[in-house]
Amino acid sequence: MLVASRTIYLDSAGDPGWLPPFGKSQVRWYVLAGVALTPEADLDARKGIDTLLEKYVPSSIRAQFPPQYYEIHYHDIIRGHNLFKHLTHQERKDLSDGVFTLIKSLKPVLFATAIDKLKLKQRYGERAYSPRRLAIQSTLHRFSMYLDRENFIGSAIMDEEEFRKDKELREMINTFRKFGITIRGWNYNPSKENKLERVLNTVQFTPSHTSPGIQLADVCSRATFLHFERTKSNRFFELKPFWDAKDSKVYEPSVVPKL
Repeated sequence: MLVASRTIYLDSAGDPGWLPPFGKSQVRWYVLAGVALTPEADLDARKGIDTLLEKYVPSSIRAQFPPQYYEIHYHDIIRGHNLFKHLTHQERKDLSDGVFTLIKSLKPVLFATAIDKLKLKQRYGERAYSPRRLAIQSTLHRFSMYLDRENFIGSAIMDEEEFRKDKELREMINTFRKFGITIRGWNYNPSKENKLERVLNTVQFTPSHTSPGIQLADVCSRATFLHFERTKSNRFFELKPFWDAKDSKVYEPSVVPKL
């Protein structure tokens, strides 16, 4: 009997550092977003990304950059940086429109943890989880619960470059299956521990330029970050139909700490 599968691709926007007086970060929010795709949508994502890049990045521009720059990176599109510095404002808007049209055509299930770092630190002080660790643990936990709810199996893939230097984080991820991933609180203390039983291999790491799914997660995380950090919300609202939901209950995005 075949079991349906989903792969979640994860990427972040903002930075996980604390704001003054606790640290030196200059942004209040840290967002980790996940794009869950069917195998068929995964294939279509690759074709769609390739088509967009071929349309907007001619070979003469491509030759000026190493291969790892040949990818959709939403911040660079918005700002006209790196691979997209030759594009006019209208061309960058058209490319952004194309990316969001692609995302919507894939009918993904979206997840995101948006962390108000200042409120988190003010509320929990020295007991506050690191924003990056909290975002990963919380998002993977909800993805696992989604798989349980829908009777799917799944995989999780993250950007290798972002996490390759964080040895402690990688070791933490490897413990989830053994010890569980549930974050407990005063109002949430389930009797059963979630050990990612339906997630294959816990988490895999891959370079973003080889993974269209991670590139789309970059777009979703940046759109969500801009919504919370700067109230620039047009693109965020385009994603509204795809946040994980069941019947009338919408689970995503999760804002931390809760009001």
